[in-house]
Amino acid sequence: MKTVLVLGSTGSIGKSTLEVLDLHKENFKCIGLSANKNFQALHEQANKYSVKNICIQEGSTSETDIEKNSDIKIYRGSDGQSEMIRDMDADIVVVGISGAIGLEATHEAIKTGKRVLIANKEPLVMCGEFLLNEAKKYQSEIIPLDSEHSAIFQCLQGSSKDDVNKIILCCSGGPFWDKKIESFEKITVQDALNHPIWKMGEKISIDSSTLMNKSLEIIEASVLFGVDANKIDVVIHPQHIVHSMVEFKDGSILSNLSAPDMKASISYGLGFPKRLESGIERLSFSDLSLNFFEPDHKKFPTLDYAKKALSLGGNFPLILNSFNEVAVDLFLQEKINYLDIFQLISHAFDAKDNLDINIKFDTVDEILHLEALSKKQAKVYAERYTF
Repeated sequence: MKTVLVLGSTGSIGKSTLEVLDLHKENFKCIGLSANKNFQALHEQANKYSVKNICIQEGSTSETDIEKNSDIKIYRGSDGQSEMIRDMDADIVVVGISGAIGLEATHEAIKTGKRVLIANKEPLVMCGEFLLNEAKKYQSEIIPLDSEHSAIFQCLQGSSKDDVNKIILCCSGGPFWDKKIESFEKITVQDALNHPIWKMGEKISIDSSTLMNKSLEIIEASVLFGVDANKIDVVIHPQHIVHSMVEFKDGSILSNLSAPDMKASISYGLGFPKRLESGIERLSFSDLSLNFFEPDHKKFPTLDYAKKALSLGGNFPLILNSFNEVAVDLFLQEKINYLDIFQLISHAFDAKDNLDINIKFDTVDEILHLEALSKKQAKVYAERYTF
């Protein structure tokens, strides 16, 4: 019986993880859950799955009464989440917290020396080298949960990076890949949140619409698999049945296909090296029609940002990620237009001279300090776009 801690349990990744765990009660036991601020949903999950330890990031007026009449232990805040990770000492920690706020949790999970399933790409983008070195130091095992990197991870089993000629990241294209760029100035927040394939949180939905999500995934793939960014391509695949592909030096290509359901990669991460029942819909090849298209870099300049960021080296990917997070947040607040997102992110390359991109990180606090400085710079540039 393996114990599992699910961070971000009320989000899409967390819910899917709990569904997979429910299929394998004889092999896994969830011992802890965390959420940002949806305490009611968190408490309901704890009762449903008989979990006795939960963490809420932001307070709720209903907590006190529930805590008094329950045997559930409640941790609070980011410090509480770190404490829960240490206290639980779970065999597997699932990090389903979106954005850079998942960094502290990811690092604390790595320090347990156990298996860490990472669904959020931002920590690896911000400080991938630091986290991989920490994983080596603590003998922790990192397995990606997002469908594209899980696919690559699976395709690379039995091979080395020296065998790889090219990694091909598949991209659904989001809601606007086939729209004319002239229509972009009229895109609303609700339009951008309406992803045609995946049900996701707000931040990643906006990233998917701008294809910035794919740009960050290029950085993540380069870091995780030790492959030069010039060996990573992106292809638009609207059906998102093929999650990603690896072309080897002998000309052969391995791909990973499944219905677009995160439970496939979650079950793989939980069971690795064995495979588990995931509960996803099975494919019928006689009914499939698969299409692939080259992305339009003029419409989506974000695709070029990753390789440019990696070529600059050092901590520049962190700066790029910070500018993106500020831009997305302002758009969600309807303080900037959709096209302004692209413009604001591009200013990250102007800000590099004001920030130290070559500092070597020794602690998470140092990483968060540079992130704070980067976001401060982004907000200065944002003043010319906000209204």
